[in-house]
Amino acid sequence: MVSKFNLFLCMGFLLGPNLLYGQETPKKEPETIEIKANVNPSSQNSNFSKNPTGFQKEIHLDSANTRYTSLPDILNREAGVRIRQYGGLGSYSTLSLRGTNPNQSKIYWNGVPINNSLGGEINLADLPFDNLEKIEIYKSGTPAGFSGSAIGGSINLVSKTKFEKPITRVNLMGGSFKTAKTTVTHMDQFTNGSYFVQALHETSDQNFTYLNNKGTVLFNTYDDTIDERKNAQFRKTGFTGNLSFDIGKTKINLLNDYIHRKQGLPGPGNRQTTSVGRVFSKLSSAITTETNEFIFTNLTLETKTYGNFSKDDLFDPKSEFSFGTPNAYTKTNQYGFQLSPTLYLLDYYQVLRASVLTEQEFFTRYEKRANHETERKEPKKRRDTQSFTFQDEIRLFSNCLFLVPQVRFERYTDRFGKDETSIRNQLLDPLTDVFTVRQNFTNPSFGLKIIWIKKENWEWGTLANISKDFRIPSFIELFGERGSIVGNTKLRPEQSRNGDFGFYLHTKIGSGWKIQSDVSYFQKRIYDMILFLPNSQFTLRPENVDQAFIRGAETSHNIIWNKGLKFNFNYTYQDARNYSDSPALNGKYLPLRSKSQGSALLAFFNETSEIGIEYQYIGANFRDRTNEYLGFLPARQFWNLYIQYSAYKNKETGNELIFGFEVRNVTDKRVEDLVGYPLPGRSYYLTGSYRF
Repeated sequence: MVSKFNLFLCMGFLLGPNLLYGQETPKKEPETIEIKANVNPSSQNSNFSKNPTGFQKEIHLDSANTRYTSLPDILNREAGVRIRQYGGLGSYSTLSLRGTNPNQSKIYWNGVPINNSLGGEINLADLPFDNLEKIEIYKSGTPAGFSGSAIGGSINLVSKTKFEKPITRVNLMGGSFKTAKTTVTHMDQFTNGSYFVQALHETSDQNFTYLNNKGTVLFNTYDDTIDERKNAQFRKTGFTGNLSFDIGKTKINLLNDYIHRKQGLPGPGNRQTTSVGRVFSKLSSAITTETNEFIFTNLTLETKTYGNFSKDDLFDPKSEFSFGTPNAYTKTNQYGFQLSPTLYLLDYYQVLRASVLTEQEFFTRYEKRANHETERKEPKKRRDTQSFTFQDEIRLFSNCLFLVPQVRFERYTDRFGKDETSIRNQLLDPLTDVFTVRQNFTNPSFGLKIIWIKKENWEWGTLANISKDFRIPSFIELFGERGSIVGNTKLRPEQSRNGDFGFYLHTKIGSGWKIQSDVSYFQKRIYDMILFLPNSQFTLRPENVDQAFIRGAETSHNIIWNKGLKFNFNYTYQDARNYSDSPALNGKYLPLRSKSQGSALLAFFNETSEIGIEYQYIGANFRDRTNEYLGFLPARQFWNLYIQYSAYKNKETGNELIFGFEVRNVTDKRVEDLVGYPLPGRSYYLTGSYRF
């Protein structure tokens, strides 16, 4: 096992030449070379230029600074994105892209992968939000500059690092269910650099009322009652610090994000808990560099050195969730380094990109008694990853035709340490691991972009992509979990064949109108889907049993008139079906996949105020694989209203004072995404934001 000291020492040797060659020299400066691909003219995102043929979107979060909103709220409004929540604000939430499972999508923080190898999926409530500048959604796979294969696409969270003048902002927010949030943000510049710091504290009881059917959905409605949600409270504290500076031709970013959350776990509505709790903390740190004209003029070099560290304490003193050892403590450490050179051969109409990644992840769990003393330490789990990606971006006909072939090679080595409580392992296998699983993958992709019309304020084109992707089994699927899941080290990875095709339009009409529209058709065929099947009366075992075929269409339209009108419309239609060999499942709809989903925003604004109405529609779906009537979830609609007023604003200094009020779920819909986990009804929020 590589120690932390040796790992970072190696990173230092690798970064050293980068900084050395990035120093300015007194020689004559070479000619400036344009290095960005010709994509959306309004986008300043270099990641988009690394995947010019993909369907992708930037969500700028400027307005989110003065509204009480969250990461699930923002993402759930986008075409092709579906959020599943186990309750209200702060509850466990997962993300699905284009009908795939939550563990089939990759999530990044400033390009750093943060998916957990334990279960694969990410809890959105544990991710940073208030310190973000924007969210990037990549629906056509993963850009060359990111690591890992993704059946369901990828999401990148981008922290605030760029600004024009020093800013200090204080936000005070509060509302229903004893909800309150305070953030203090400061950004400033210095010679050749800038920094950003933010402190956050958020609290909520989430004690909303809901319809408790007592577990009898249809057979007996006379015992239904209106109850109050219990043990759903949470307390969250966070700190973010970013430092950016230039050394010669090298841009260096130091990124750091810390979050600490203490919360209750309420359990299903007809069986609420009273004392189950969770304490979670996570520290993410990264050093990124970008050197233009590295060694010679046409070469750019990017590096990422990162570490993700998390601790999770589960308290269940009354065994309300589990009947064995009630408590648990888990620890996850992830280290990685990525090197990404880009060679611009513009005289030959090509841009060559490569990416090399090495990563290690360690997972340890301690089973604890009711008094939180250690009962048993589970065998250590470790995953080593090596990845190499090569992409050739071919530009033809004055940058109106893009051909982008790409291939990604990945190698995974999983190790499951010996069970130290087993006498047999101590005697027969004192030094080596019990399990070692090695898997190699090669995943090609190809993208096409044609710009049919290209003018100063008008661009219309076609995008198309095909790819082969996979998902490596998680630690729980491979090695199991004591008392509930039996591991299966013979699992095959999930594989997919993906494709999409569509059109986009970006235009400015006159000096006041801005329109961005796209429409696309997508298709995914997924093989060897992993499902947990009953192994005994009390245990489950994962097996490769299902296949899926997902196809659909999505469209997105954003219209802004700078004299006072904003309109957004997103809609997705998808047909997601199971094609298992089992006659009882073949042709059935995949659970929790609505055929139709849409959202809209209409807002009017002027220099001092903004008023808007938001609409969201989620079509009917089934909550089980066999599509039983008891698992049918009717369609639902939500309406939100908000208003913002600028009581004071100084254009010269940038100082401003903003007040806001909003109503969520105006019609007080009582629904749930998953059985027994209701969502809040009508709620109210007040916000106050002062910038100086």
